[in-house]
Amino acid sequence: MSENKKYSEYNRDVSKNSERIINKLNEKKASDDLKESFKDAVGQASNVIKQIIENIEENITDEEIKTNTKKIIQDIVNEFENNIVNASKKFSEALNLTYKEEE
Repeated sequence: MSENKKYSEYNRDVSKNSERIINKLNEKKASDDLKESFKDAVGQASNVIKQIIENIEENITDEEIKTNTKKIIQDIVNEFENNIVNASKKFSEALNLTYKEEE
């Protein structure tokens, strides 16, 4: 093989590897952005639920209605927590699969 062909192949290999590294860094940044957005969404939902509970406490005077309403809210919170756990697991699994496929 001629000297020029060797250098051409090395150059092509270096370019491919550089491109793969840049792509992985971009994907890492995108996954970090997704994680941060997910955390923000969970935080916002938590704040909404806290505000609902505060409104129940301040505005409902009938104790039976207040108790039943809080129970319903607690059921919603429990379901929300289960969904967050499941979504987090699926999100982590998807990211791990993506990283493994690329390697």
